[in-house]
Amino acid sequence: MKRIIRLFLILVLIVFVGLYCNAQTYSQPKKIKAKGDYVHGQTQLIFPVKIDDYERLYIYSFDKKKTNVGITYESLKNTGKTTLSIYLYPAGSGTDGRLRDEYLFSLQSIANVSDKGVHAIQKHVSFKKDGYKINGYNAWIVNESNLIKSNLTVYECGKWFFKIRITTDILDSLGIDSLKNSTLDLFQPTMLVKNAPLNPKADIHFAKAAFCDSIMLGSAMGCALKKLEWALDNVDSLERASGFPDLYIGMHIEALKAFVNFEKEHNFSKSQTTIDYLKELNSIIDAGFLKEFIMQQYSMIMITPENMTFDFDAYENWKQSYPMNIDLSKRFYVISYSDK
Repeated sequence: MKRIIRLFLILVLIVFVGLYCNAQTYSQPKKIKAKGDYVHGQTQLIFPVKIDDYERLYIYSFDKKKTNVGITYESLKNTGKTTLSIYLYPAGSGTDGRLRDEYLFSLQSIANVSDKGVHAIQKHVSFKKDGYKINGYNAWIVNESNLIKSNLTVYECGKWFFKIRITTDILDSLGIDSLKNSTLDLFQPTMLVKNAPLNPKADIHFAKAAFCDSIMLGSAMGCALKKLEWALDNVDSLERASGFPDLYIGMHIEALKAFVNFEKEHNFSKSQTTIDYLKELNSIIDAGFLKEFIMQQYSMIMITPENMTFDFDAYENWKQSYPMNIDLSKRFYVISYSDK
């Protein structure tokens, strides 16, 4: 009974809207002239003329208000060149999946300029300072000849994205990591969150698909609520100030279990679409492949516990007999922390 009342209260507080994509838009870049330190107007982040051996070459703005900027530094040596590019731009509301989407968009942008695409080794990264923690995702990119190496890291910093791109034909992996870490220590992007944290009060917006019948709506609501509960119970408030912590696989495991449990607890009418969806999801859970399913659905861009193991070969073999039509990118709801 308490759960039904709770769901009803949430339903009263939310507004139904269509799901939308809050993508970063770009205009033609415009060069910014600056003789000394360049100060980003909205965040007061300072970009010096020189960082160690790296000279500042260009400052570009991608919007009229100069909120979206890119700064390029370069170090030239007899043996080759290293380019350090730093991007700072608005991130909008802290919607679930925001960091993953922006990271994949940035990685795709790199692949688009390559005739043969890119090969990337990916991992979750984070940066901590003064109790604040920002999450990011990193890609180590190597071209076909293995001569020019590139590293991409995107951090979610509350109302801002902070992106580092390093391209080199000199540095090895240790050298790239050292340059990236020194860049983080210099700019301390946690200050972006500290000075302008997101509103921790979460909003839930439900898509039209969630209203197809009572079971689907209850399942979607239970799933969304479980994500909110998991975040509150497992993620520090100063980390949540940087964005909704959607990358944690534990959150998705518990949320999808809550999704199927609603049908088991309530004998409401349901459409064939809902019957088929829940049947597939239950079969994945019963077979013990929920974590593999989640990882594949989200392009492996997740934060996983060190002791968690996966058996993707067994999962692929299982799917031969149980083909899946579920697509988690077709969402029933969006959770967000407001940037207002």
